[in-house]
Amino acid sequence: MQLTPYLEAVARDLDRATALADDQTRELTHRVTSVMEPGLRLAMVQLLSDAAAQLTAELDGPVVTVRMEGRDPRWHIVRDEATLVGLDAEAGEDDNSARVTVRLPEAVKKRAEAAAQNAGQSLNTWIVQTLRRATTPENTSHRSSRRITGWA
Repeated sequence: MQLTPYLEAVARDLDRATALADDQTRELTHRVTSVMEPGLRLAMVQLLSDAAAQLTAELDGPVVTVRMEGRDPRWHIVRDEATLVGLDAEAGEDDNSARVTVRLPEAVKKRAEAAAQNAGQSLNTWIVQTLRRATTPENTSHRSSRRITGWA
């Protein structure tokens, strides 16, 4: 999706709004417009991402995401949950999958992406497997009797 036409429309509106102003004000408006473009572009991408998340939450099945290609966002739609999850259900697990939207600090996301890449997995697959390991009964119990707590 090209964002440039929308950004140009905002610039034209600002030009029209300052058409009767003096030259100095019009020049300042042009400068402000060029400085604001990256912020406006980011806000538009965030709007598209939020819209995709809302669509995904309201649709039963397809997952809508926004991916960046260069400076422009592209819609990505996954209609098959198996493609999204990328895992076979483990024996005894429910075949259904649930969708969860999580907001992570950028640094945590980068570390998770690096760990997934090192494991040769997609980020989604890595997260699912990490959560499975963390929530199995053997990992949730405190087995160590050598644990020392308190002040030394």
